[in-house]
Amino acid sequence: MVKFNRTLFVRSLIALAMLLSSSLFANAQDQSTPERIERVIAQNEPDWILLTKWGDTRVLFHQTKYTWQLDKKDIRDQKQILLWMVELQSSEEAAKEFYNMSPPATGQIIPQLPIGDKCYFSKPTGILIKKGNFVIRLGMSDMSAVRGSIVDLDVLIRFAKEIASVIPSQPMTTRNRTNEKKEEAALHLKKGDAKLNDKDFEEAIEEFRKAIELDPESADAHHALGLAYLKTGEKVKALKALKEATRLRPDWPEAHYDLGQAYYDFGDYKSAAGSFEEAIRLRPDFFDALIELSATYQHSGLHPRSVEVLRRAVLLRPDHIDAKIALGRALLLSAQPQEAMEILEEVVRLNPANALAYSMLGESYRSLGKFEEALNALNQALRISPEDPVALNYLGTLFESLDRQQDAIAVYKQAIVAKPDYAETHYNLALLLLSLGDRNQADREYDILRSLNTDLAEALLKKLGRTNP
Repeated sequence: MVKFNRTLFVRSLIALAMLLSSSLFANAQDQSTPERIERVIAQNEPDWILLTKWGDTRVLFHQTKYTWQLDKKDIRDQKQILLWMVELQSSEEAAKEFYNMSPPATGQIIPQLPIGDKCYFSKPTGILIKKGNFVIRLGMSDMSAVRGSIVDLDVLIRFAKEIASVIPSQPMTTRNRTNEKKEEAALHLKKGDAKLNDKDFEEAIEEFRKAIELDPESADAHHALGLAYLKTGEKVKALKALKEATRLRPDWPEAHYDLGQAYYDFGDYKSAAGSFEEAIRLRPDFFDALIELSATYQHSGLHPRSVEVLRRAVLLRPDHIDAKIALGRALLLSAQPQEAMEILEEVVRLNPANALAYSMLGESYRSLGKFEEALNALNQALRISPEDPVALNYLGTLFESLDRQQDAIAVYKQAIVAKPDYAETHYNLALLLLSLGDRNQADREYDILRSLNTDLAEALLKKLGRTNP
């Protein structure tokens, strides 16, 4: 009966896998030298486990340290291979480093080993190799405290040959090393994008950070990192990353747009407007940027400018219902109810099931003194969406215009129940309560409004005659 040889079987499987995947690894530039070393040892030395890896990238050299341990249950049989490798700028510098590391002449030296450009074995040191612009030192330690340190020269030489086989004979130029890092960065960026799509935001952030470490000038990596930080709510970090992306690629409209959204979420509407404006300057037909810029202008009270921007958006997409509704609202806020009414009447003809359009139309009718038409439009909005907070809010303002203050209070409160963070309704309710002499309730509404909309809260504060606490 043939005895089963586990090691031979494992190595055969690895050889088969290497054959099947040879096209993947044909181009050595697809992996960095440390990665190629890890792979060749994993393929050829299945009994040795990689315990640790440490790397340090610097301007003048790149050093890597590894520890492999022999996979044995009995600690007396456990050994470790220790590797230290340094990549220098040139073969000449590697030769100097190799010479500096040479042991004294009294050491037990085997000067001629057919590995690399130069190689020797010294018992205190292990094997020292110079190949191209790399210098490598290999050593072995025994894990048994009883038996002491034993160096297995055959194992070290085997490791040395395998490692040297994947190191380029010709020194890598600075340009090649840069390209290698950029290619590795691109792989991390691709992995990060996949994690981001899977909503694994922390892993995505880690991959994007690795990409930036390898390629600090990658605008794509900084941009992706900023988007990932937005997903985790880390707004300050998101702003920093997105600002760096626009610095690296100032002609990238999408990056300016995303930076604008980050500023918007942060409540910095002036900076948000600047970013959206730059995105539109770079790409005049950037529809989404026009929509966001109009909202930013509205937050800053620049309603005529919001109207101007939305007119451009509607010209780009004449059939876009939401853009027309936004334009109708902007016209109302800039005291142009007649044109708002005309646009919104067109919208409800095209889309008769749109509650928001009917709500805005009702407000335009109210502003024009067409109270019956306003009531009909708002009732239609509430038939479509019975708890619509916008329709309820505008119904409150209509009731105020009809001197039905208690009805107005009731629908304002109903709107707040439907949408507790609806700042505009809190503001309207507070003003109405103040006009009716209910100062305490108006003050309570102000306290709520402070956390919802600072601009409206400040406007209300002046009405209340209070100083900012």
